[in-house]
Amino acid sequence: MLEKLIKSAIISSRILKIYDENLDRLVRPTLNLFIRKPFGFGFSTMADELAKLGLANNITEFTVPGIVGSVRGGRLYEGQLCYSGYKLTVFDEVMALDQKSKKTINQLTEYGKVTRTIQGFVERRFERDVVGGKYIVDKGLLELQIHTSCLFGTASDTVFQDPDIKMLLSRCFCLNLVMDKEEAIKLKKFGRDLRIDLKRIPEEPVDMVKLPADINELLLEALSGETLVPDTDGGYFTRCHDDLIRLSAVHCVARKDTEINEKDVKFALQFFRLHQVGYLGSQLSESALKVLEQCTGKTIGEIAKAVNLSERQVRRHLNDLMKLNLISKVENRYFKII
Repeated sequence: MLEKLIKSAIISSRILKIYDENLDRLVRPTLNLFIRKPFGFGFSTMADELAKLGLANNITEFTVPGIVGSVRGGRLYEGQLCYSGYKLTVFDEVMALDQKSKKTINQLTEYGKVTRTIQGFVERRFERDVVGGKYIVDKGLLELQIHTSCLFGTASDTVFQDPDIKMLLSRCFCLNLVMDKEEAIKLKKFGRDLRIDLKRIPEEPVDMVKLPADINELLLEALSGETLVPDTDGGYFTRCHDDLIRLSAVHCVARKDTEINEKDVKFALQFFRLHQVGYLGSQLSESALKVLEQCTGKTIGEIAKAVNLSERQVRRHLNDLMKLNLISKVENRYFKII
């Protein structure tokens, strides 16, 4: 699923518009991913591989000037983000961003542009084109408009307490990944191999993908069914709907069409349960996630031994997971719902 989502995010960076026929509105086309992963997951190597393929721009400078750019002496100095047009932008560790940078990234994911105040005298307004966007310098402001999707990674638990990160999460498909000893050893032996089929990724941007009203009803019907997320959390379902639209559009473009059909919706809906688990999982600690992964028919004692925690700690995590509808209990054994 990780590979499918990364590929979907890359394709979405090349879709300029999605038109929702039912509500007569444009949906933001870019799919953003937020991945919480363990240390040593191979995220940096994965990002470098995508960059070598020309599919991603790996951001390594986490200050606002480094991300956006700057103007000194009337001259424009480009930031790293200007190389992200029609690509996936990768931020390897969002905890490294300062508060101003986090606000900048929130602006990028919401509006497809970033701005910053500049110091110094600029004689006149000027623009500079970049791939997938442009710079605008005017009246003490530097603005970069760029069409990109984003992939954020973190190995931190505390990052989820940050209000700016919480806002960022509301614009992302969230994944919570764990890695056991066997997978870690396999990773060190063979590396993390990404299988990205370049033939399915459009070389040129796609101007518009249309979502017909009757096809949208299929998505809405799925959202109205039984879910893991409480029905009272309406804000979640509105953003989930848009993510499912984006995934439908991605599949539509991959098959070289511009109008979403039932097959595209079917592709998107395979991620629906995973989308819910990612949203709920962003509220869990790393220890709770490890406990969740062990809920494969094990008892409390067996889980405690596997994750190296006391039975009391495991019982507390299991109670939290039960409240979030992520696990079920059959007699004295626990099972993941997904």
